[in-house]
Amino acid sequence: MENELQKAVANVKPSSTKNKKVVEERHQLVVFELDNEEYAVPIQDLQEIIKIPVITPIPSAPDFISGIFNLRGRIVVAINLEKHFNLVREKKTPCNHIIVSEINANIFGVIVDNVVEVIQVPVSQIKPTPSLVSAKIKADYLSGVVVIGGEAEEGQETGESKEKSRLIILMDLPKLLQEKELLDIGAQVADTANH
Repeated sequence: MENELQKAVANVKPSSTKNKKVVEERHQLVVFELDNEEYAVPIQDLQEIIKIPVITPIPSAPDFISGIFNLRGRIVVAINLEKHFNLVREKKTPCNHIIVSEINANIFGVIVDNVVEVIQVPVSQIKPTPSLVSAKIKADYLSGVVVIGGEAEEGQETGESKEKSRLIILMDLPKLLQEKELLDIGAQVADTANH
């Protein structure tokens, strides 16, 4: 009887572990370009993505504040990431999109070159930010990097890969938008809009 019980347990145990699939948590990211580099933010940190509207400059605002614009009756502060991070472009590229996000009842629009795509990335694929990347943009505003593609397929010689790899830098947008200077400007704009 004991042998039969061991056989039954042995037969059940492997089949139950074979049928279980581990489902890894995934992040849905909005990928955008800024000065020929790819960045991404979690989709839940955004309200929407729009084409660049007419932006009205704000007198005496910091250099990285492009101005304000009206989004369906709400005033949005437009932030120029290029100027905020003191990026120096090799060639002038037109900016086409604004990523809209709300922090502490303030609405901000982050100006980017282009929104490229929405991707899903397994959590295990997100790696710490290399120092080379964080030297360009303050590490406080980065939450990691993702490398997509470029894996050599089985049977391929090393050094060859079917697709070019992409480095996508993950930006901590809420942290960036919670800077005291930005929150103060957002509060001033909201105050002005309410009077």
